[in-house]
Amino acid sequence: MSRSVLAPLLAGSLALLAPGAPRPAVAQATALVGGTVIDGTGTPPVAEGVVLVEGGRIACVGTADRCPAPAGAAVVDVSGRFVTPGLVDAHVHFSQTGWIDGRPDGLEAPAIYPYLETSRYNRDQPERWHRSYLCSGITAVFDVGGHPWTTGLPAASEDDPRAAHVRAAGPLITHATRTALMADEELYTFLPMDTPEEVTASVRTLVEMGSTAAKVWYLRPPEARREQLDARLLQVGEEARAAGLDLIVHATSLREAKMALRAGTTLLVHSVQDRPVDDEFLDLLAATDAVYAPTLVVGGFWARAMGAIALDIPPEIDDPNGCVDAGTRAKLRQTAELRELMPEAARSPERFYARLERGGRTLATMYGNLRRVHEAGVTVATATDAGNPLTLHGPSIYNEMEAMQEAGIPAAEIVVMSTRNGAIAMDRLDDLGTLETGKIADLLVLEEDPNEDVRAFRSLTHVMRAGVLHSRAELAHR
Repeated sequence: MSRSVLAPLLAGSLALLAPGAPRPAVAQATALVGGTVIDGTGTPPVAEGVVLVEGGRIACVGTADRCPAPAGAAVVDVSGRFVTPGLVDAHVHFSQTGWIDGRPDGLEAPAIYPYLETSRYNRDQPERWHRSYLCSGITAVFDVGGHPWTTGLPAASEDDPRAAHVRAAGPLITHATRTALMADEELYTFLPMDTPEEVTASVRTLVEMGSTAAKVWYLRPPEARREQLDARLLQVGEEARAAGLDLIVHATSLREAKMALRAGTTLLVHSVQDRPVDDEFLDLLAATDAVYAPTLVVGGFWARAMGAIALDIPPEIDDPNGCVDAGTRAKLRQTAELRELMPEAARSPERFYARLERGGRTLATMYGNLRRVHEAGVTVATATDAGNPLTLHGPSIYNEMEAMQEAGIPAAEIVVMSTRNGAIAMDRLDDLGTLETGKIADLLVLEEDPNEDVRAFRSLTHVMRAGVLHSRAELAHR
């Protein structure tokens, strides 16, 4: 790669990542030449291709003959490398931290992690997660549930080449409120749905705060309330559509996932986990054209986090490019303090190993369901549930893609699921998710071929966001 060209393009951009710093200027024209271009549509790659960028958008993609660099363009030689669209994570939570402090419903530790203080810091420092996302090759994310302030992220990040694109749903509508996640009247996670009046008020609240989607956290209802709560779910779907909001649903059991599809969900934000999917479920998916987001690794990470605390063994994290910030890494070493707050019965190694065994059975079910959904032609989008304990903002996408590959999905198809299909889940395919003329210039440069093995995304060298090229090294937190 031409160091003489990269140096002026990248000079000073690390300093520009600081909060409040001026935004990087977009070069008049940049041509990435000589690499293998994988455009995210599933079509064959273009060897020795060109991606021409002008004004922050893609002006041409193709061969050197088809896309000649204009006079004065900055020409970046990426020969021997692979150019792909930026990754899209279709399930994240800016209000959560990747550790226990962001999910006190798992283990409350107010003396160590005051939740109100944590919530305020997350609100005031979203650039931590943005930097981790870009460092990992993620240029767009869907925040599918968080505190009210998250609904301001889309406008704040859209034109900022230091930040990922964001779509945000805001607080979750649910029958299963957990008070530990309700910090105060401004920093809260849940809205109610126990009565028709509450549903109407909750949807109105989302509209007023600027949400574009209504997410229902539809945990399996008690048998005595199923009929009533199913009716409330259907009502959320109707009122959301009338208000111009998409319905998205957390429903991990087959029965509730079917109800979500009947209610008109556009996105199932998790796998069906309790049993194999059946033909009725697949027919409902096909009829509604909903997106299926498997989130395969988050449960295992939860188990590892609780086991690390129970056994007082600080967890190792899979962060090959140094994308996790120092504050998060420091908290991961606080297992001894947290263990003292854990009930005695929860500390036994046997309980941890039993949880791992249950998690393995659940993962096998999710793998089988992913294969069946994929074979049925359903749109699958890569999604991590980032922000949950040990599902870290940014690098957890590598674990998710590799789990999808382990489940039997071909690497080249996972590339599409992690780019184009993520943009579909975000309702942003017109602007991003593929390398096509007119789209925002969000792209990656890799040393290895992701169509052969998705572990190639770990070989990331550069990220372009809105036409501004960053080296992966300068985006790293360490």
